[in-house]
Amino acid sequence: MKVKTAVLWWLVNNKEHESLTDKDKTIEALMPLVEALFPGINYYSITGFSQVMRDCVIPVLKKRFSELLTTPAEAIKPKATTEIAKVLPSKGYEWQESTKWRSKFEKILAAA
Repeated sequence: MKVKTAVLWWLVNNKEHESLTDKDKTIEALMPLVEALFPGINYYSITGFSQVMRDCVIPVLKKRFSELLTTPAEAIKPKATTEIAKVLPSKGYEWQESTKWRSKFEKILAAA
């Protein structure tokens, strides 16, 4: 799946990128990113979605796209996209309930 590089930059840096529209920053726009990274993952509410973003998506993006932490905003082209690959499938709420899943996830984050 391809995602706007400016969206990744925004999530990694926790700073809004000037090229993003309000629509780019909605839960609806970010849901496909979550599903692409963690196929099958479930969250019950807006709060659950926020927790998935905070606990799973953003740490993975910071790990996989660490170069964005030092990339200035003006270096990100408005129409640029980046390919996103699956990280770890989750059967529903496994990401919250399974110590085995969390252990696999922590190993992925710790990998160089």
